[in-house]
Amino acid sequence: MKSMTGFGKSSADTGYGKVAIEARSENHRYLDVKIQLPDALSAIEPELSDIVRKLLHRGKVRITVSLEGVQNGAPSLNIDLAKQFRKNLEKLEKELGIKEDIRLDHFLALREIFSPQPKIRPDAKDVKSIEGALIGAIKKLDSARVSEGKKLENDLVRRIGKIERLTRSIQNKRKDFMKTASAKLKERISKALEDVQVDEGKLYQEAAFLTERSDITEEIVRLNAHTAKFRQTIKDGGSVGRELDFLLQEMNREAGTISAKAKDAEISHITIDLRSELEKIREQIQNIE
Repeated sequence: MKSMTGFGKSSADTGYGKVAIEARSENHRYLDVKIQLPDALSAIEPELSDIVRKLLHRGKVRITVSLEGVQNGAPSLNIDLAKQFRKNLEKLEKELGIKEDIRLDHFLALREIFSPQPKIRPDAKDVKSIEGALIGAIKKLDSARVSEGKKLENDLVRRIGKIERLTRSIQNKRKDFMKTASAKLKERISKALEDVQVDEGKLYQEAAFLTERSDITEEIVRLNAHTAKFRQTIKDGGSVGRELDFLLQEMNREAGTISAKAKDAEISHITIDLRSELEKIREQIQNIE
């Protein structure tokens, strides 16, 4: 089991200088990859994205690639354009009768005289070095996700154990429920109708029907099945976040039905605790890959 939260960093020496790569991830329903690259390396973004998608399955992943050397490629200066600009300024001063010295900041305001470096695809050696650094960063990120995932696993196992104990408490309180509830119902009906002659067979039939409507045996069986599957899924490992989320929804459904059908104050209090624990589990599994 892995968390979707992690960080990893690596670097490589290339013909562009030192390339540093940082990989960060956080929880997300699907795999969402965004890569931030300097212009000089933008041509290899598809290859880097493919590597990330092969190594990770879920999470919002942000990859930042930066150049830390002196070979970043500063913009080139268009001298011919600067000379022409100066001539135009001198002509403008003469035509308008402006008496002002031409200063450097006049040229800096003209962005066109600075041409960015052309985007050239890195050679095969540099690409291999950068891809190796990316894999290194992802491995460190993944290691952090495994470490955090172990903590989440321990917490989930502890909490699902509490769910199982609460379910047993409900089950124990419903022992002999059908027999006891039927007897009480018949007693109440008999007292209410003590001076009225009723069909004994029909009375028993109605009592059984009303009692069956509040029976929660099936819900408890399904709840136990879901908790057992939840445990097994955690044990199996891998990318289990979505399956655990589905099982949790089913457990919540059964807990809600138990609460509605039981019509018992003590059981209602237990199901409140049970659903509160399920909500805590839900918060945790949002961060599981």
